[in-house]
Amino acid sequence: MMLDSGSESPTSNSYIVNDYLQSQAIIEDLSHTIDLEAIFNRDQADWLFRLGTDLPIEDKIDYWNRMVDINFDATSGVIYVEVRTFHPDDSVTLATAILQRSEVLVNKLSEVNRRQSVRFAEETVARAEARLKVIRRQMLAYRDATQEVSPEDNAKIAMEMISALDQQVVAKQAEMKTLATYLNSDSPRIRLLYEEINALESQITTERQRLGGGTSGDNGTSANDNRLAVRISDYSDLKLEEEFANQFYTTALAGLEKARQDADQKHMYLATFIKPTLSQQAQYPQRFLYSFAFFLMLAGFWTVVVLMYYNIRDRT
Repeated sequence: MMLDSGSESPTSNSYIVNDYLQSQAIIEDLSHTIDLEAIFNRDQADWLFRLGTDLPIEDKIDYWNRMVDINFDATSGVIYVEVRTFHPDDSVTLATAILQRSEVLVNKLSEVNRRQSVRFAEETVARAEARLKVIRRQMLAYRDATQEVSPEDNAKIAMEMISALDQQVVAKQAEMKTLATYLNSDSPRIRLLYEEINALESQITTERQRLGGGTSGDNGTSANDNRLAVRISDYSDLKLEEEFANQFYTTALAGLEKARQDADQKHMYLATFIKPTLSQQAQYPQRFLYSFAFFLMLAGFWTVVVLMYYNIRDRT
């Protein structure tokens, strides 16, 4: 078996599969579909090599790791599985089941990996969207309170109005100076111009106070809250926050799309290049080797007994 994960290195995930095949989890998972005790307790099996019954899980794991060899090549990421049972068909059945459980595990790992990467991006989008909604509600509340869409536009209109009033004052003053050359200062025409100039200057003062002066508001938030300059400052802060929130939301959406694309490219799967094969000749037990080893053990035991016998006889 070889684990492939697209653009990622398969080594770390291969270690997970390797540990899984030697753990308690694989025994519990296989027990749902295969009777392991029946396989490892066949009648034709030697009693010395049987699994036995009613064993604790620790003993089952030790027996499993003796009968199922898992070899992992960290360089290539290849996992080689060798299964030994007391019947060749049982070995093929068990090897096939191990392969299926490994594929299930790899599919879960792949799905969890893809889901987590997308979930983090979705959480970022949710935070960005919530922040943007808060800023927009604050902007709406500000406009409802000030009854204006943009104080900056109102400031431009006010400056244009003040400039127009200044021009009218200059024109009236020039006209009054011209009339003063040949009319008395208390003439109705000059007095009318004087009143008009005073009214225009008063209007200019009022407009200038609305831009940069005024009295404290009743809500007690800060002094001169009704000044247009203060409203422009508050509006600029809200507008800047809204721009940042929009940029953050746009970036989060792009990140979510990128995470989904990366998740689609990170498919992790198990490639089986050698299917479980049926043994045609029994490889175990190695009768000659076991018999020879047993003979050597008995010979050694006999030698020790003989030496002890002659040693005791010579001392008596």
